[in-house]
Amino acid sequence: MKLNTKRKTFFIIFLLEITFIIILFSFFPQFVFAGVGSPNVIVKTNLTVGNVFPELSNVTIENNASTLDLTPSLTRRIYCSGIATDYNSWEDVVNATATFFDAANSSYSDSNDNNLHYTNYSCSITQDNGDPYRALINCSFDIWYYANPGPWNCTMRVEDKHHKAGFGSDLIDISSLLALGLPDYIYYGEVNATEVSLENISDVINYGNVKINLSLNGYGFYNNDGNAMNCTLGSIKNISIEHEKYNLTTSHPGVLDLTQTLTRYANLTSAPVVRRYNLEYRQNDLVNEAINSTYWRIYVPLGVAGTCEGNIVFGATTAPGI
Repeated sequence: MKLNTKRKTFFIIFLLEITFIIILFSFFPQFVFAGVGSPNVIVKTNLTVGNVFPELSNVTIENNASTLDLTPSLTRRIYCSGIATDYNSWEDVVNATATFFDAANSSYSDSNDNNLHYTNYSCSITQDNGDPYRALINCSFDIWYYANPGPWNCTMRVEDKHHKAGFGSDLIDISSLLALGLPDYIYYGEVNATEVSLENISDVINYGNVKINLSLNGYGFYNNDGNAMNCTLGSIKNISIEHEKYNLTTSHPGVLDLTQTLTRYANLTSAPVVRRYNLEYRQNDLVNEAINSTYWRIYVPLGVAGTCEGNIVFGATTAPGI
């Protein structure tokens, strides 16, 4: 009887010890793999990433063009595009802007100026071919003809719902633009034979983005024909090229005879001659100040009558003039 009691007591104590051990080890994480007493314990870690910054890649100007040609007297629309990647969702990208600026004379944060700095505050954001994380960003700019030549930078910025931003950029060279504007006609009015016309003032407008000199030559009916004008009547019917005259710096109003005209004006020639003019390109966004005058007269010799017409070729050039 005593033996059975001892056995029962031992069995109960054993069960209590087993129960205690089970309860004790229940407090350890289930992913502890090392046994009790082992020198190393491996504990796995994990987390869930919340908001991430959007990333910009593949930023290009005009589909990776290396140079950009502007349009005389007008604007040219260009495009800067890129891909925004946001692993929270492409729809997490809520704002996209871009700045196009002269890389040598301006910076990203400067104020807008048609010569050197443009900003688009509302670029388009569209899903990229159904990709859940990628958005196509497209930004357009209307660039004026007088934007500085040289290297330009397009920097794009995208922002998510948590105001986290990503940036990307590309470079392109704006080409030098030589262009000018003039009236369609220089009208000398009615001029008597052996007399000099009154002075005609014709303005030249620089419609490019570099300082220019003028190349000048003329012809009557075809290039190098030696004439300034062809006339409908008369025994000669031509006014020789040297009888058309110009001054690029100073006006001499009033009536002048041929001798006086010769001392104040240069003769037009059949071959182009480059004259120093130094007409700067436009700098003022409100008023076009890139304008200068030219002054013209013509002498009518004997042997011509009726109506006369000719052509003057104005050329914009960066070549040094005389």
